[in-house]
Order: sequence, then C-alpha cells, then structure tokens
Amino acid sequence: MAASEIDTPSKRVRLQARRNPYWQGVSGGRGGVSIGYRKPTSGPGAWIAKIVVEGKRIEERLAGADDDGAPLGSLTFRAAISAAIEWSRQRYATIEGQKEAGWTVAGPTVRSAIENYAARRKKASPVAGGITEGRLRKHALSDEAFAKVSLSKLRASTIEAWRGRLAVRDGSEAPDEDEGPTLAPATLNRLLNDVRAALNSTAETHRRELPAHLPNEIRVGTRAVAVEDEARKQLLTDDEVRRVVAAAFEIDDTGDFGRLVMLAAATGGRYSQLRALKVGSLQPAASRIMIGGSKKGRAAKAKAPVAVPLAPDHIERMAAATAGRAPDEPLLMRWAYRRAEKPARWERHERRAWGPAYEIDRPWAATVKRAGLPVDTIMYALRHSSIVRGLRANLPIRLVAALHDTSVEMVERHYAAFIVDATEDLARRATISFAATVAPEDGS
Repeated sequence: MAASEIDTPSKRVRLQARRNPYWQGVSGGRGGVSIGYRKPTSGPGAWIAKIVVEGKRIEERLAGADDDGAPLGSLTFRAAISAAIEWSRQRYATIEGQKEAGWTVAGPTVRSAIENYAARRKKASPVAGGITEGRLRKHALSDEAFAKVSLSKLRASTIEAWRGRLAVRDGSEAPDEDEGPTLAPATLNRLLNDVRAALNSTAETHRRELPAHLPNEIRVGTRAVAVEDEARKQLLTDDEVRRVVAAAFEIDDTGDFGRLVMLAAATGGRYSQLRALKVGSLQPAASRIMIGGSKKGRAAKAKAPVAVPLAPDHIERMAAATAGRAPDEPLLMRWAYRRAEKPARWERHERRAWGPAYEIDRPWAATVKRAGLPVDTIMYALRHSSIVRGLRANLPIRLVAALHDTSVEMVERHYAAFIVDATEDLARRATISFAATVAPEDGS
C-alpha cells in the first residue's frame, strides 16, 4: 500500500472503517517495522506499530492520529513513523535482554504484564504508582508460580489458585501480628483491580497472539470479594460534620485545610476531584461549584463537570481563595515549607496546589482530634455522609449519584438501608387508612 493513502487526514477520511489497520512498511531491517492506521466507524483513528520477531507479530497502539476532532497529543503521520521506529528499538532491546536472562519470545507472561502496568502507573504518578507497584510486587510478583504463567495458558483457575494462597482476613477482624501480613477484603479488591487492569492491557496489546477467551478468564478470576459496608461505619451526623469543618479552620491559620475540608463536606467530592478544582470552577453568582469527573476507568473523553450547589457561607469562606486570581489557577492551595539555615527551623517557602493524598494525613488527624471524633475517622466519611444526607432529603437516587460522580448501582449497593428508609417515608404518604368511619345520618 502506498504511503500516500494514510499520510494526511484528508486522505485517511476517505478510507473504509475496519478493525484491521491499514499497514505501511517504514523499515525493512530485522523483520521490518510497520506503521498501521486503524480507522474506526466514527471519530479519529489511531496509529499502530508492528514488528515481527522469530515469526511472531508484536503490535502496540502508539497514539491517536491527527484526524479531524482529535484530542491534544495526537500524532501526525511523520511523528507516528518516528514513534514506531523508536518503539521497535525499545522492543528489540527488551527482547535481547530477555534472551540473555534465559527467557524466550514465546509471549507475554503474568510477570511481564504486571511489570509493564506498574511502570506505566509509576511514570504517570510517582507516588501513587509507587504504592501500586509495591502492592503488586509484594502480593503478585512474589508468587513465582503465578508470575511465570504465560498469558496464553492463563485460566481463571490459575488466578483463583493464586488468590487462595494470599492471606486474607475477615473484614471485621483486626490484623493478627502472629500470622504475618494479611490483606483486608477492600485491599484485596484493590489488588485484584490492578492485576485485572495489567492483564487486560497486555491481552489487548497481544490480542492476535492470545486466545480469544482470555479476557473472560481474567474477568472471572479477578472477581471482587464482598466487603462489609463502610458507609454505615463511617457516617457523621450533621453536627459532627459542622464540628469537623470548624476544627479544620481552627488548626490552620491560613484557612487552606479548612477550605478543603469544607468543600469535601459540602460537595461529597473525592480528594482527587477537589485538588483538581480551578478558581473558575467556583461560580459565586450562581452559588455553585463545578466539580469535574474523576479519572477512574478508561473513558476516552473526560466527564463533564457537575454543578453542585453551595450555601452562602460556603461562598463567603471561599472568597479568600479566589480574590485577584486567574480562572485557570488551582482553587485550593497550601504553603510548601523549606528548612531555614539560621536559625534551623522550617519556614514558608511558596504557595502550591495540594498534592498526593498523604499530604492531608497530619492535618486531618489533628482535625479529628480537635473535633472530638474517633481517631479512626477517615476523610472519606464526609463523602458517605453527603450521599446519605441527599437520600434522607428524598432526592432522587439518580440525582444523588450524579452529584457525587458515581452510578445508581453503586449508591443502591452501598446505601441500600438509607434508600429503603427514604422510599418508605415517601410510600407512607400514599397509604390509605381504613380506620375512619362515616357518621350515620339522623332520622334513621
């Protein structure tokens, strides 16, 4: 196929949509490097790189193509060729290293899938990715019998056998130091989510080489375990929420942490959503704030922000965070500190946005103590409490889910008891009483 058929958006738009990419050879050495263009039924296409090593095809999606409507970061034809050549060099280097270590090019394994996934997570977020990598190495890669399994031979029973070798405690039990490290059900589910994502990513990349039933084997083998409902254990009353917000402002003379906690309580937003807010997200004239969707899942398009109403006192307290600032600046900021040489002490250095979740650990612990709440109270309790507050106010479940960037199914699953209470109150209004009687007429 001539290169002229895929080298410009105007030519690619005339191609027929199909799953198999339109291939173009770009290098003839060592089995050849090819660049492919996959044309979807709608929307921009994508660039695929391919090499053949010892008779086996290795393909990987490079990036989106610069078609009409393509997002920022999409590649032109020339940039895609350069990326394909660089990708092929890296793959050949990896294969050579595997050969020296005694590996074969037989195909991906559980170990290679998890290591590649962990490396991508760590590159995207060094702190959070490092935590994920540590969890995977400790509980998955340390199990040699599981890690060495080729994905072509992976079965649900293989994954279940690995799960059976993990030490998992009942959700209501405390860790037993005599039994060594154990996993809580919720932690096991996070581990399974990461393993599932790692295996699925590699299975998609090598879909031509791996069995068609592999995705189903992964899905069955990594099914989540039941977790005791945390919502009821971590619910705060309205008075407790007010005390928490007041305490957050009292422990910090800048008001930085107080504003963060106040918005968490008022909106029920996740920490990751709150730290991503911009000054322009706050709309005082409309008494609301626009909360962006979380980055969970694999959706190609970002979720549209949701308008969450704020009370007048919320708007008033947020004024200090927005005065004289540009709309695209981070809304919630904090002081970063550095060590002064003379005298040796910590001093305020610069203002910056809130970072990884561990940055709230100390101020939150101080807030909980000052508010007189149990020491194990988590900040996520503010989200639980916000959801339940909406249900108790008889808001439609769909509206409660939308305001909190979650699904109706998740609300029904975790807050079923409160839904029953709310709907029962509504249904009670429609009941009819048969106790009333009509007085007989006189003159009978």
